[in-house]
Amino acid sequence: MLTDIQTPPRERASQYFVGERASAFRSNVNLTRELAVSSFKLKYTGSVLGYAWSLVKPLLIFGMTYIVFAVFLLKGRTSKGENFPVELLLGIVVWTFFADATVSSVSAIAGNGHMIRKAYFPRWIPVVASTLSATMTLAVNMALMFAVGVPLGWFHIGWATLLLPLLFVELYVLVVGIGLLLSALFVFYRDLGHVWEISLQLLFYGSAIVFPFTLIPQRFRMLVAFNPMAQIVEDMRRAMVTNVIPWSGQILGRWTFVPILAVAVVFALGFWVFRRRAPRFGESI
Repeated sequence: MLTDIQTPPRERASQYFVGERASAFRSNVNLTRELAVSSFKLKYTGSVLGYAWSLVKPLLIFGMTYIVFAVFLLKGRTSKGENFPVELLLGIVVWTFFADATVSSVSAIAGNGHMIRKAYFPRWIPVVASTLSATMTLAVNMALMFAVGVPLGWFHIGWATLLLPLLFVELYVLVVGIGLLLSALFVFYRDLGHVWEISLQLLFYGSAIVFPFTLIPQRFRMLVAFNPMAQIVEDMRRAMVTNVIPWSGQILGRWTFVPILAVAVVFALGFWVFRRRAPRFGESI
């Protein structure tokens, strides 16, 4: 008590403000974590395979695309050193995360209307929670792929592998930016959910998931440069699978920094639109 009396009022106010901010931060983190875990559990509730679907789904997609592309369409166009089957599997795992995270983010605000109307909390929390739920699935898939692939020699582990965390950060920033943008607009334009699902089909083939980046004709590489997913997937393959293929920067040349700039623009646009629309969420849901 004596210490509180001797402390100047301005300093006590500052300490109180810092304490309140820290408490609010902890509450926001706890709420985000609880929503993310609940979303992850509910995703597989009632299904026979349960959490195994997080592994079965990308494996089924891999099997179908491998037969169509690696066996028939691309046979003889990739070298053994490229290890394209593993490149394809990695691309599908990363793409599954991207698709699941963005699709779940679209309805993150509209689907939690009961919470938004009854309680006050930062409106970005449901969006981030939905992306974290998809990140949990990605972590499971990547862990399993490493557990199986490392003993079988699927991966080329070296200094380049240290870039993987930065590539995952770039991927997550892209996902959050898209999630903020789509979730904010979906509250007012419900057709956006269908539009995004169709757009994902186009992006899938425009992200060099099912074929090597190097097979893209030179005249189209500038267009692909504006799709950060193509750059992220290619660089992850280079960092993890093989050093035979080039980095995306070596392929894009003077367009090297366009994908990273696109990620920054998408995140900034998503943040701006979300912040402008957030005050109207309650009355529009």
